[in-house]
Amino acid sequence: MPSQLPAKLVQFMPRSGRWVRSESFDRQVTGGTYAGAFYFDPGANWVYFDTTNPRAVASSGP
Repeated sequence: MPSQLPAKLVQFMPRSGRWVRSESFDRQVTGGTYAGAFYFDPGANWVYFDTTNPRAVASSGP
């Protein structure tokens, strides 16, 4: 199970879940622009995203 779940979400997580994660997939989804972890339970077809809210960085160019 993903660690450090928000208390409000714990009740919705399957206790017998078999969570899988790929750091390569995480990097592909985020494009390296924000932190994120993506978990999948193939037996229950559940997905859990643990991400930050990405912000646009101000540009010094036109």
